[in-house]
Amino acid sequence: MIYFVRHGESEANQKGVFAGQKEDSVLTEKGIEQARSTAQEIKIENLQFDRIIFSPLKRAKETAEIIANEIGFDKKKISLEKRVIEYDMGSLTGTPIHKISSLALISAENVNDFRNRVVECIKELSNIQENILIVSHAEVGRILETIKENMDAKLFYDLPAYPNASVTKIDWVK
Repeated sequence: MIYFVRHGESEANQKGVFAGQKEDSVLTEKGIEQARSTAQEIKIENLQFDRIIFSPLKRAKETAEIIANEIGFDKKKISLEKRVIEYDMGSLTGTPIHKISSLALISAENVNDFRNRVVECIKELSNIQENILIVSHAEVGRILETIKENMDAKLFYDLPAYPNASVTKIDWVK
């Protein structure tokens, strides 16, 4: 089974700017506490993981490491997975967050390429008979929701993001 956690609050979240791949911000104190709280939820729910993977960006790695430490997870079973890196926001990176349509993303990563890399990763991991925790980003969660809702991938940014450090079971990507 695949479980997805969006990283804890990052400095970019706190500043209210689009981060994407190029704004490699770290967790805030609140983000660290969110990751710890998520680890406690995982313990309460008695979720067991065989593997934890994370995006190459600092905020995801920090969240994964905090969760692993808090639940007593073997750090040798934590690994980086490039395919779950955040969506590249292009020219919007570092600019203030404002309401935009998915169709307004200019000079950003090709949405179909983004969707394909995420889906390829999730499908591959789903074929492994393990419980896997993926620590990634808002737009990765949004693109997964387009699959769940059978929506055009180009509309992913019109969906609400998963809250920071929330756990979501991903059982609809086959």
